[in-house]
Amino acid sequence: MHRILVREIMSAPAVTIGPEQLAVDAAELMEEFSIRRLPVVDDNNVLLGIVTDTDVLEAETAEHVINSYEPDVEAEWLAVADIMSDEVVAVGPDCTVGELASIFIQHKVGGVPVVESLANKKQVVGIVTETDIFQMIVDAWQAEQQQSA
Repeated sequence: MHRILVREIMSAPAVTIGPEQLAVDAAELMEEFSIRRLPVVDDNNVLLGIVTDTDVLEAETAEHVINSYEPDVEAEWLAVADIMSDEVVAVGPDCTVGELASIFIQHKVGGVPVVESLANKKQVVGIVTETDIFQMIVDAWQAEQQQSA
């Protein structure tokens, strides 16, 4: 199982967001697709950063605090570029699940963009999360149960 490639379990295409979009847009995408992180990409799908549900929640909280001091001022949501992390751990599609699990532990992350390097640019081709790993384990277990039945 540890030799299975990320390309076999990743979600593709990844749901992404642009840096100029608002944090509220990120929140809506996360809710719509039941996800907790979004790769931030430019118009060519090149990875610029990542924004998580925690980043969005902190942005919402900051906006609420600002508005409590100026109640007549309408909330101006922060742009994704203002709240994203630009230090992103990413993997290639030929990374093994064993290597991926090690990366998750080492970097204390639960998901990473899957990228292919083209002309020194990292283009997002998918995303892989701990849920994908668990689904792979469940699928293997269920197949084993059916064979032994």
